[in-house]
Amino acid sequence: MRGPWSVTAALLVVVAVACHRTRPPEAAPDAGTLATALLAPDAGLELTLAKLDGFLAYERLLRGEPAPSVRQIQRLSQATDGGGRALEEAYAGLQRRTDRAQAVRADAGLTTAEVQALETLTAEVALARAGAGGPELDEALRALEAAKDQLPAEQRAGVEKTVRRLREQQERARSLSEVRARWGDAAVDTVLAREKAVLELWGVPGR
Repeated sequence: MRGPWSVTAALLVVVAVACHRTRPPEAAPDAGTLATALLAPDAGLELTLAKLDGFLAYERLLRGEPAPSVRQIQRLSQATDGGGRALEEAYAGLQRRTDRAQAVRADAGLTTAEVQALETLTAEVALARAGAGGPELDEALRALEAAKDQLPAEQRAGVEKTVRRLREQQERARSLSEVRARWGDAAVDTVLAREKAVLELWGVPGR
């Protein structure tokens, strides 16, 4: 028989799943203004797959090998056996990668402002997908719904409220309703055509 312990266990799973989602960086505070200026239907810009592919290639290049850390710089600068030369080579490699990324951006016809807008848009899509949870959350919610009838009325109401709130959150994340309201259906649908690559870019596990 299911009872309070099974409900407690399901609640713990819900909390663990919700807290363990990989989250991309927060969107810029002025994302709404930037979206309106760059991607509104009357702004004269239409997001295409070619531009999105160019943006993804650009970001992958920039996010390749990281720049030397402060500790690495200090260690190389203090080395007597070619440390200075190694540091120069590291920065030269970084500059070459940056130059290649800028060439990719230019070939795709992307302005700096468009890149910033796409960073915000793709981050919002990835963040919403992260908030949708996965099979573990679905299973935990089903367990809660199945076990709540064994609880006293006052506890049952709280469980029902929690399940309803999480279901609504899932639906908003899966439909991307809030992102669509800010950016428009066309832009979001274009991003979803490359959803796997966008989620990988922001470190969000695929669905």
